[in-house]
Amino acid sequence: MGKAIFNWFIRHTQRVVWVLASAYGFRIDRSGFAYGQHPLVFDGGDDQLKHQVPRSCYFNTRSGSITVGENTVFGEDVKVLTGKHSSIRESEQQGIPLHFVPDNGRDISIGKGCYIGSGAILIGPIAIGDFTVVGAGSVVTKSFPARVFVAGNPAKVIRQI
Repeated sequence: MGKAIFNWFIRHTQRVVWVLASAYGFRIDRSGFAYGQHPLVFDGGDDQLKHQVPRSCYFNTRSGSITVGENTVFGEDVKVLTGKHSSIRESEQQGIPLHFVPDNGRDISIGKGCYIGSGAILIGPIAIGDFTVVGAGSVVTKSFPARVFVAGNPAKVIRQI
């Protein structure tokens, strides 16, 4: 009985979540990814999306586009974020409110054959080179070249691969 009630609740509240999300400019598809106003492009197409990106990953395209190269694999709970609030310095220098989130200019590019470890957070604007490995739980806030292993908070190059 409890399982039937739970399933009914999920079916009926899912529509409400989709409507509210779309009212704020987001589209949530069946796999659980969230999209903003800019494109999210997987060079490997739908097969890459189905087989190499877990449902728990989140892609925010609020402030720029996200491009992911072929054969790039994501661990669980990875967050790829183009939008971020202004820092205190940015707020003071540019005369904008601290809570301001830009609409564009924070694109993220992830090369081909990369591995993004579970729980990693990537914050744009950044470019990750081909065959780069991002360690689990890392926070990536700057660009990295091809064939390196990066880890930490903030992420830094650990070694060449």
